[in-house]
Amino acid sequence: MDMSKFVNRRLHPVRVALGLMNHEMELSRGESTITLDREVVRSLIETMSLFVEDFEASNRAMRETQQKKFAQAGGSKVG
Repeated sequence: MDMSKFVNRRLHPVRVALGLMNHEMELSRGESTITLDREVVRSLIETMSLFVEDFEASNRAMRETQQKKFAQAGGSKVG
């Protein structure tokens, strides 16, 4: 999977999380603190963590594939 497809597929939950945080900011406009339920914060953290983990795994797989192609191309030129 190329990086643009990965980002497009996995970005929706991050956008929802950002929307929630913006909504909470608007609700507490004028106040110096924001109060969120522990479960909401846990959900936000989990959403971001899953995105980062998926991104890192996808990026690692893409680098390994590129390294294999480079090694194969380099190996075929030797002769």
